[in-house]
Amino acid sequence: MAGRADRGDQDTLSLALRLLAKEINQRIRRHPSGHLLEGGDETLDLRLRIPVHQHKGWLENAREEASGSLSDGLRQILVHRAVFHPGHLYCLRCASPSCEHSLPANGKEVFAGYGPSGLPRFLDLGQWLLEQKDPRVDLLYAAPRRLIAHTTIGSELTDQLLPAFRDADSGYHIHGQVTAGWYSFPTVQGFEESLALSFQVVSSRPPGGQRRFGLNLIGVAPEDQPLENLFDRIGELPWMPAARWAQDALRQIERAATRSQDVDEEKLEKRLQGLLSGLARRLERHHRSRRRRTSHAQQRHRQGDRPTWKALSDLASAKDDDLLFDTRKKTLIVLGDRGRAHVFNQAGKLVTSIRYSPSSIERRRERHFWRSATDEEIASLREVALASLENEGQASKE
Repeated sequence: MAGRADRGDQDTLSLALRLLAKEINQRIRRHPSGHLLEGGDETLDLRLRIPVHQHKGWLENAREEASGSLSDGLRQILVHRAVFHPGHLYCLRCASPSCEHSLPANGKEVFAGYGPSGLPRFLDLGQWLLEQKDPRVDLLYAAPRRLIAHTTIGSELTDQLLPAFRDADSGYHIHGQVTAGWYSFPTVQGFEESLALSFQVVSSRPPGGQRRFGLNLIGVAPEDQPLENLFDRIGELPWMPAARWAQDALRQIERAATRSQDVDEEKLEKRLQGLLSGLARRLERHHRSRRRRTSHAQQRHRQGDRPTWKALSDLASAKDDDLLFDTRKKTLIVLGDRGRAHVFNQAGKLVTSIRYSPSSIERRRERHFWRSATDEEIASLREVALASLENEGQASKE
């Protein structure tokens, strides 16, 4: 009998929790900024007080208090999410990460601090390193190029900001940033384009709310494309291992700050600056190891291995169904074995070779990013690309 009663209590609690979760989801859908929580793993801290002895009017009082707690919890989460927009900086003048001031003008610019009225300032990475008196600035233009990761404390980025333009509603605060460059990526036409990025450790803290931390990434992809589009082109991004490490470390810092009733701000800042230094080291170290792997791949390429000859082999043996057209970039895709994909421009030049999972390929088809190539496109690619690749291969052997 006792076991049956316990199961009944659990069923009642499960039903109550499901109904509560349903109410949270409905409020998110109704909220004008609810889309910011799409795909996130946020949790909502809810305060519930239910009297042991239910007096008259208890339900109305408990419902009102629970509703207020729900609204307050959602507000705090959304305030934090609202300061982030992939690739964008939070503009304090407009109190938005989506305004015209929130992006650098091109892929070589990094965030150089706020003006007095909260307007962001961006500079070419080389000019920024000169302003910061970084002795390594000449290495940006050496051959081969090195990636330079420079750390700046948050107060240097906000020292010109007038108090009236600080965002009191969100408690937005930059603790520091790492600027890194150059990364190099091919354009659709096959040219190499340099890219610089700003990695910021940011926190938000609305009045009476919990402080939350996040890693913000600011930059523009080659040809002024959104930064998030780079993943579609090259798959794993070279800075992602370091960025994941930093985000995990920030979660640990946030949990520790939440548990503590009295946070030592000086110790917290030292820990955050240590995190930024660790991020800079990891970005540089990963770039060096990646460059060594790329150099090895180029050596194999000169010897007639990859990627030219693999693309030639896959194109020669590909069925017509394995040739696709990218509707956004106007390029042709040749699918090979084990997820290999070779990207050609319409002049028949090999742009890049990458790997996609079967689900990723299918998703691009479903979204009409990739369609089947027409007979004319297939014939043109086979004729022009095969001739181009054969000539390139002969030249490399000579």
